Amino acid sequence: MDLDFVRIECEISAEIPFPLTAALYNGLQNFEEQFKTLCCLSGQEQCTSCSLQAGCPYRNVFNQTLSSDPEIVKLHQKPSLPFSSYISDMDGYTSSCTVGMVVIGTAVNFVEYFHTALLRTVEAAVSTVLTPAAYTVRSYSLDYQGIRHQIAPAECLLGGVVLLSGQHILKNTVNSDFVRLSLISPLRLLSNGSIAHRFDFGTFFRSQLRRCSSIFSYYGTGELELDFALLSKAAQKIAVLDDKTRYSQPPWTKRLNRAGLTGTVECTGLIEPMYSLLLLGSFFNAGKGAAFGSGFHQLEVL
Repeated sequence: MDLDFVRIECEISAEIPFPLTAALYNGLQNFEEQFKTLCCLSGQEQCTSCSLQAGCPYRNVFNQTLSSDPEIVKLHQKPSLPFSSYISDMDGYTSSCTVGMVVIGTAVNFVEYFHTALLRTVEAAVSTVLTPAAYTVRSYSLDYQGIRHQIAPAECLLGGVVLLSGQHILKNTVNSDFVRLSLISPLRLLSNGSIAHRFDFGTFFRSQLRRCSSIFSYYGTGELELDFALLSKAAQKIAVLDDKTRYSQPPWTKRLNRAGLTGTVECTGLIEPMYSLLLLGSFFNAGKGAAFGSGFHQLEVL
C-alpha cells in the first residue's frame, strides 16, 4: 500500500514588483484547458465521441472515473482530481513568485504533460501583466525537505524528477503533539452543508483524513490502514490555541466563491499518527478548489 507523488514548481522572477497574485490565481483556473489542448490529438471538441479517449492523458487525469469496487465508491464516492496546485506568495505585488503543483499517484505517468501545461499556464497568466522581456521562469522538482532540483529544458521529465512516497512520510515522520497550521490560500471547507466561517480542528482533520484515504484508494496501490473511528473521535478533543484565522474575501479577487479561511492557528494534544497524516495532507491542499490553488497550507512543529 503506497502512493507516489511528484512536486514541481515554476518560479517567476520579474525586474520590478507587479501584482502577479490575481493573474496567477485566475490563470490556474485555466490549467485544465491548457492540459487538454496539449494532449488532444484528434481535434474533437467532445471527448465522449473521440476514438482516442482510452489512452488520452487528459481523459485519464480529468475523467474522475468511479472505482469498480463498490466498497470504495461507498466510502469515497467521486474521486478528487489527482493533483493540487498552490501559489507561494499571496501578498499581491511581488517581483518573485512561485507556482507549484503536486502530481499524485497514477497521474505521475503524465508528469511531462503536467509540467508543460503548468509552464504554459504560468506564462499565459504572467503575460497579462508583464512583457516577455520583463520576466523569466524556471522550473524545479522538490524533494522531501523542499530542496529544489532544477529541471533542464531538454530533460526527460519522468527520469528527472524526485519521486516522493506517501507511505515514507507516514512511517518516517516523528509525531508532534503541538503544531502551528498556516492557511496560506483561502480554505473552503464544508461544514453542515455550507462553507465554514470558523476554524474547527475536528472538521479540518476529518476532511483531510477522508481526502488522503480517497486519494490512496483511487490513485495509489491500496487503502490507508488507519483506525478512522479512533482518530475522528480523538480529533474532537484537540485543543485549539491562539486562533488567528478569519473568513475573508481575498483582496486580489472580487469573486465571492474565492472567500475562505486564512491565517494561523495552534493546535495541541495530537496523537500518533495525526501529525504525519496532516503533513501528508498538506501536499494535497484541503477543501473545495484544492486542485486549483485553494486550501494551500503548511505545518510547523512547536
